[in-house]
Amino acid sequence: MMFLVTKFCCFSIVVTAVCGRYVTSSDAEPQQTFRITPNDIEANQGDEVVLRCEIEHLAGRVQWTKDGFALGFSNEIVGYPRFSLNQNHSDGVYNLRITNTSYDDAALYQCQVGPAKHNHPIRAQAKLTVLATPKDLHAKYSRA
Repeated sequence: MMFLVTKFCCFSIVVTAVCGRYVTSSDAEPQQTFRITPNDIEANQGDEVVLRCEIEHLAGRVQWTKDGFALGFSNEIVGYPRFSLNQNHSDGVYNLRITNTSYDDAALYQCQVGPAKHNHPIRAQAKLTVLATPKDLHAKYSRA
């Protein structure tokens, strides 16, 4: 008589569904999330605007984009002298400040937080609309 011995290897993976997504053991750490997301803003030409972005449990690096163009990670934004990043890393504050707004600043801006260990990237966007004031229209269309 011949016996056939077979080894069975069993694995068990515990997966729990929470709010429509799967949670694994690596999700035990708090995930980076937005505390404050930027809002759409309408500003008059020449105004100062602040696009707010605050992150809880920050793990990745933060940068802003303008119409998909990355503005970088530092406080001073090269090529955009009227733009600055007001950041406080310990509080998770990364606000984009634009002084003396012009029509060229009208765009779709996005606050992007990059991936980090056990954290997925997150993004939030806002549209900046720059309006003409009656004074601007009068100066542009007045006759000499």
